[in-house]
Amino acid sequence: MKKIILYIIAVFIVSQAQVRTNAQSLINDPVLLKSPVFKENFQLFTDRNIYAVNEKIFFRVFFSLSYPLLRTTNWSEILYVEIISQTNRSVAQGKYLLNQRGTWGYIEIPEATPTGLYYIRAYTKWMRNFPPTNYFHNSITIINPNNNEFETGKYLPVTNSDSIQNYSEIHRKTIRCNTDKKIYAKREKATISVSLPENSVFSPDGYCLTVVKTGVLDTNMYRIRFPAGKNADHPEFVNYFPETKELSLSGRIVTGKEKTPVAYARIHLAVLGNNPEYIGSPIDKDGRFRFFLPNHTGIQDLFITVETSNDLPVEILVDKNFSTDFVQLPQQPFILSSKQSELIREIMFNMQVEKIFRHSLTNNEAIEKKDSASLDFFGSPFITIKTNDYVKLPTLEEFFFELIPTVKLKGKKGKRYFTLMGEYSDLSVYKPLILLDHVPIIDAEIILPISPEKIDYIDIINTTYIRGYLHFGGIVSMVSHGGDMAGIDIPRNSRLFNFKTLEPQQEIKFPDYGTNTNNERIPDFRNCLFWIPNIKMDRDEKNSFDFYTSDNQGEYVVVVHGITANGEILEGQCNFVVK
Repeated sequence: MKKIILYIIAVFIVSQAQVRTNAQSLINDPVLLKSPVFKENFQLFTDRNIYAVNEKIFFRVFFSLSYPLLRTTNWSEILYVEIISQTNRSVAQGKYLLNQRGTWGYIEIPEATPTGLYYIRAYTKWMRNFPPTNYFHNSITIINPNNNEFETGKYLPVTNSDSIQNYSEIHRKTIRCNTDKKIYAKREKATISVSLPENSVFSPDGYCLTVVKTGVLDTNMYRIRFPAGKNADHPEFVNYFPETKELSLSGRIVTGKEKTPVAYARIHLAVLGNNPEYIGSPIDKDGRFRFFLPNHTGIQDLFITVETSNDLPVEILVDKNFSTDFVQLPQQPFILSSKQSELIREIMFNMQVEKIFRHSLTNNEAIEKKDSASLDFFGSPFITIKTNDYVKLPTLEEFFFELIPTVKLKGKKGKRYFTLMGEYSDLSVYKPLILLDHVPIIDAEIILPISPEKIDYIDIINTTYIRGYLHFGGIVSMVSHGGDMAGIDIPRNSRLFNFKTLEPQQEIKFPDYGTNTNNERIPDFRNCLFWIPNIKMDRDEKNSFDFYTSDNQGEYVVVVHGITANGEILEGQCNFVVK
């Protein structure tokens, strides 16, 4: 056994530089694949456990529980977070960047979410090769003021509730936490002091801090632990590669009724919209493809087309955005005490007041249309031709023939294709990349009948261009006036679809009543007074943080969390009252 572990560590270290470019070489190794070294694990903390619709769930993820060499190699760089019901129905989803220390952010609860008990679950794409019992799960309560089910005494049946277990031992006094006062007035400045005793247990990835009303954060349950299933420590098959270069899009190309994989064909991806992008790649021997999509947020329009020999008809199968594997979740009763009902009514009231009076974090300003030439991936073109500057011709075929000698139209076996002329002889070796509104066009016959009046301008790059793993004998990029591909239909062997990229995140700013920028007439009823997701602190070190109380009176709790590499949860608490 010792020799196997040494072998794993040696191969892993040697392969660190290779992981980001060729994960296939590692995960095909049978010894490595069956090792717990490649099992990812992490802990997620939220600012509280009870929310109202339209609110944000603040979270912090600690990656300390994964094997050290796995974390330092950036095996996974994307975290998938979902809010799911007790029947495994997803109500909100988000993707977030990961690093060696984890990640933090927020996910918003949709307004239409019914009142009830829910679960927040999180995982990486690599973890989808393992049973879903390995995903992080924890329970939360969501309240909808338009749904009064909790007042009628209805509740869900209890099944399999014994499967809920605390994840690990909690060191409650490891972190020292104090406030400068025990009683504060409304909108008064408060100072929290946080420190670690010299001989305390230490969290290598830092700490997070939340200030909420007493009773909305359950400090006895930090994770739901399910019974280990088959292949819980290692995957039987590898269907999903780790996302070592930020967000990825993957899938398969097949043909025929038997879904036969199409191997070694060329696939082209275009990201449309205000920040267009093109990526090309060969398909592997199993018909699979994978693209990396860094620096994109929100829902993006994507276009995929496949270039095959002999016009072979294909089907483009894109992998699901989020996992469709679920675990049997414990259904818990939704029964509230009179004190909890009062607290929940307060949360609902606060949410509605904040929704009316507080400004949204979303920037609602109109996005200006930028100059398309400055956005193109190929930079400055060799020549740009404005079609309105020339005489009117009936088709693009005649326009290229008469006015653009750099672009030649040739024919072979009854099919016409473009070639570019230039001072570099290798232009004739590779096919040029033809783009119409940033969409790759494989068959030249599709665009030749288009009227030049529908085209705004044409950019020409008459040098050999390398994009990803593909070489091109130049680029011809046409942009229409309407941005609608000049009215042509989506070409064969193509697919246009929406894809969810990274969740847009904006900086969370809490009110500062020490300045004159806050209107005192606007009510302040925040359900979360303060949240800091990333506190760096060493042993025998002390930090202090200032925040302001709100208009909401009552007892509050400050909770600081961290986690050790062994999975032990570190915690510190202190209380104060707002009168």
